[in-house]
Amino acid sequence: MIKRVSLVRRRDGMSREEFLAHWLGPHADIVRQLPGLRGLRFGIVQRWTPDDAAWDGVGELWFDSVEAADAAFATEPYAGMLVDDRKLFMGEAQSCIVEERTAIPPPV
Repeated sequence: MIKRVSLVRRRDGMSREEFLAHWLGPHADIVRQLPGLRGLRFGIVQRWTPDDAAWDGVGELWFDSVEAADAAFATEPYAGMLVDDRKLFMGEAQSCIVEERTAIPPPV
């Protein structure tokens, strides 16, 4: 299993509250429909170091493989829906795909 990790920043002029309402609401509703999605987690940033990086959130999505993730983000109508939706609330985003190696499992 792999995980796609995204760092997201709100659009200029948008409040933190507006950003979170959209990211955790309408945007999450689209993401939940991606074929092959095995897990979804939203991390709301409380503090960032260094301060000038200032990402607003960290999204985590689990898929069976890199190919499954690529296929999910290429599947219509979701691919187009995500492109259009990101314009409404997201100013910038970066993502990577990682293979996790757990040293100490998080609490349940």
